[in-house]
Amino acid sequence: MQQEQIPQQQNVTPKKHQLATPTKDKKQNKTNQSTTIQSPQNNDFYSPKNLNPWKTPKSLLKSNHKQSTPDHSILASPYSDRYIPLNVSRNLFNKQIQPFEIEEENQYEELLSENVLEIDENKHVSILNFTKQKHDKVQSAKQLETPKRKIDTLPIKVLDAPGLEDDFYQDTLHWGKNNLIAVGLQRCVYLYNVDNSKVFQLAEPMDNNELSAYYTSLQWNTNGQMLAIGCCDGSLKLWDYNKNTFSGSMNISNKRISTISWANPNIFAYGSKDKAINICDVRVPNYSIFQLLGHTQEVCGVTFDGNELQLASGGNDNKVFVWQMRGGNSNSNNQYISWEIKSHKAAIRALAWNPNSCGILATGGGNQDKTIKIHSSHTNQQIASINCDSQVCKLRFSKIVNELVSTHGYEKNLVCLWQYPTMKRIHQLEGHSERVLYLSASPDESTILTGSGDETLKFWKIFPTQVSNNMSSLFSMCEIR
Repeated sequence: MQQEQIPQQQNVTPKKHQLATPTKDKKQNKTNQSTTIQSPQNNDFYSPKNLNPWKTPKSLLKSNHKQSTPDHSILASPYSDRYIPLNVSRNLFNKQIQPFEIEEENQYEELLSENVLEIDENKHVSILNFTKQKHDKVQSAKQLETPKRKIDTLPIKVLDAPGLEDDFYQDTLHWGKNNLIAVGLQRCVYLYNVDNSKVFQLAEPMDNNELSAYYTSLQWNTNGQMLAIGCCDGSLKLWDYNKNTFSGSMNISNKRISTISWANPNIFAYGSKDKAINICDVRVPNYSIFQLLGHTQEVCGVTFDGNELQLASGGNDNKVFVWQMRGGNSNSNNQYISWEIKSHKAAIRALAWNPNSCGILATGGGNQDKTIKIHSSHTNQQIASINCDSQVCKLRFSKIVNELVSTHGYEKNLVCLWQYPTMKRIHQLEGHSERVLYLSASPDESTILTGSGDETLKFWKIFPTQVSNNMSSLFSMCEIR
């Protein structure tokens, strides 16, 4: 490199050099490194070859500013040793200022971002740099996303049921835990074995002299060992599955029994046209324990919750009562009434407790109401109301997924599947030509059974097969000692 030549002078004495910080020239050096630099006092130019970027030029040292320097600068070189860093060193890791990039090293990152991470190629995103805002958006989207599964629009099996009544005040179909389907066809009750598809008659036909006598309701107990059968004359019969015979009967009501619900293998409740709800226990000699009085017209539906603490009843008086079975609030009419619901405008036959959420009750109104309402028995408030545009006949919550099944009558005769708690309609099944008045489910809860006034029974596979819990199997293998 060429060095600057300093003119020789006689009697040169050391001078104190004063430093002056360049202002405008420094900004020019940032923007354009290839331009020449002009001294502020003279017109001599220095080419980039002769300019040492790591030392202060001599021309800048001869400034008119009177700034004192330390004493040790007297012996310093005229060029000084002050370090001025280049701006390029500040952007060594800036991808846009790097002079070149090796494409071969970035191929893996590009393929990963495009095919796996789905990152926009115009945005520079680090693989491990996740922002909190984006993470929250992805998480909320997963929570709102409904599970996608294939639901057959056609039934997997269809059975003929000649004589199945098209009556809103009857409930003569139930699929028990023993995998036997009990169905009442006018004056006879039949059992259908799902395992071997065999059918046999359970109850003997009633006296031929009483042409108006027929079975109006039935239901298996919770373990499938006993079947309760209600008749139009108010009598009730109990059939023992193990003994294959009728174990007893009772005659408390004098009008038809419209609905039956078991709380456990021993206790059940039934409602009748005489406006009363009877609580019974098979271990008691006379079976009857006490009555619940509150409805002013026929009781259309009763159902126990999973904890056996509450009983919901719907009547033809457009009312729903929630009864506390173990000590309720004191009431002038009945001490067991805890809540009275008056929001429906028609008879309530469809009732269902949510097994996945304690205290959640779904109710469905008749032809003049056509709504499904969700209630909370903890707060005694209505949570949601959905207009179905057709009569609501039956409701049932799934134990596998948090979904609700509803069957409808006038005017569409549909089977609908709802997601809870959003109550968004997921799917609807068409196949019955008359009102879908009957609804039950298989022991594994994966298949539902519907019955209609068109005298057909249809099996629908709409829920996934229940998977055993790995944690429960783990705890069953380990014992705390």
